[in-house]
Amino acid sequence: MSNETLVVIPARGGSKGIPRKNLSPIGGKPLIAWAIEAARCAQRVDVVAVSTDSQEIASVAQRFGAQVVLRGPELSGDQVTLDPVIAHAVGEMEKLGHDFELVATVQPTSPLLRSETIDRAIERLRTGELDTVLSVVDDTHLGWLEDSNGFRPDYAARVNRQQLPKRFRETGGILVTRRSCVSNTSRIGARIDLEVLDGFQGLDIDTSDDWLIAEAALSRRRLAFITIGNERQGLGHVTRTHCLMECLNAHHVRVFCDPEQILAIQRLRDAHYDVQIVERSRMLEAIGRFGAEIIVHDELNTDPSQIEAERNAGYKVVVFEDNGPGQQQAHLVFNELYTAEATRPKDSRWFGPSVYCLRDEFRHATRAEFRDKPQTLLLSFGGTDPQRLTQRVLESIAPELPNSEIELIVVAGRGLGYIEQLEAQVEGLREQAKSVELHRDVPMMSELMGRADFAFSSAGRTLYELAHMGVPTIVLGQNDIEMSHTFAAIENGFLHLGRGEHATASDIRAAYRCLLETPALRKALRSRLLAQDLESGRDFVVRKILEV
Repeated sequence: MSNETLVVIPARGGSKGIPRKNLSPIGGKPLIAWAIEAARCAQRVDVVAVSTDSQEIASVAQRFGAQVVLRGPELSGDQVTLDPVIAHAVGEMEKLGHDFELVATVQPTSPLLRSETIDRAIERLRTGELDTVLSVVDDTHLGWLEDSNGFRPDYAARVNRQQLPKRFRETGGILVTRRSCVSNTSRIGARIDLEVLDGFQGLDIDTSDDWLIAEAALSRRRLAFITIGNERQGLGHVTRTHCLMECLNAHHVRVFCDPEQILAIQRLRDAHYDVQIVERSRMLEAIGRFGAEIIVHDELNTDPSQIEAERNAGYKVVVFEDNGPGQQQAHLVFNELYTAEATRPKDSRWFGPSVYCLRDEFRHATRAEFRDKPQTLLLSFGGTDPQRLTQRVLESIAPELPNSEIELIVVAGRGLGYIEQLEAQVEGLREQAKSVELHRDVPMMSELMGRADFAFSSAGRTLYELAHMGVPTIVLGQNDIEMSHTFAAIENGFLHLGRGEHATASDIRAAYRCLLETPALRKALRSRLLAQDLESGRDFVVRKILEV
């Protein structure tokens, strides 16, 4: 067959820097397997051959689909360059009837080299007037040289990197050349161009430090998050997405939001995350273009047909949610809001406080000391407070404030739809209470919770933050979903008054007085709150997602 392209992967058995380097496992398979698979998956490669002096490497190479050229000791010494090794391999393969137009050298020590890069370098020779294309990385920096007089700068003036002349360093990852340029002394023709590699593709494993970097890079995942955040459903889902993404900075992550999720889009873009706005019907197509391996749903009411379509497309699917039927189709399910007894590890279903993802700001926050005489009450009913529970609580406890030394901290979320009415209500209370603070869209909630002796809140994820901070809390549910959340219970340190719209003003006042005037009760509740381990869940969840 004429006009073929051969890839030669040179792999000696006598590596000294890292013993048995080419056979050592990295990312779940022998190092040399990565180069073989990249070359075999390249569309413009016809033959892949491994040149080696090791029968063991030869056997592994054949298992991964490469042909083998065995070379003698005269081509295997430490001082032997690659040129005669490649020339020998080309000659041996041509004895089998091949007629090569192009010859590429791919190093087994470049496991992050991609198939499309190999194809691109080959195509440039096929379509251009070039003899050789070799891979490099941009190495433009202020440099120094050493000679007999010591060190001297390798630059004319100390300027910013962007102002320096470009300098490139060979990686050895790939060198493609015309067959006519291959000899025992050279593989480089007169007309040369460079293939500048991006990211870790240019990494060449020579030391244990290089190995560590490559192992980390090979474990990188591409994750697509689908999340929600709106006035009706609040910002709890997008807050957890934000929390998880902070732990995945070493990976490729993108959030996909339906255009209706305005609050989620604003919150994530304010945090400088990569958010793609796309209609639900075209979301899977957009995720495919991103190249995701894992899809994470952090939303309510997932559609089983959508989850099934994602599975059929080859994605691993993770679901965080309260009640969506789509969770039955997912590979991995988390829900900290329901009882831990429902956990089924064999089915990859995890429930209860042990899988709560505590935001990093709370891990390093300082809790307020317990005070027999409470000084500060916190009101926080989520990002949107659709039932206007903040107003109801303030109205209910207002008669108690003139005779009290208690300070009020009122938190209004970003999506609160009645902020003007709340501002007017707070202003009216300032004449009755010792102090009333109104905070909007708080960036560091832990600081406010750290000041509180007790709190009012809804039955969502904020309760976990209050628990971690040791703040006894009176709970009012926003809706039926929140009423099913099992964490908001007396055994965990909460006084639950039921669904907020059904609680009377006298119920709310009674609970308020109970915590205000009974330090022993607050102390007991605080002990139950602090008994919860809420710090390990996030790391467990992230590990399970990456393992899925």
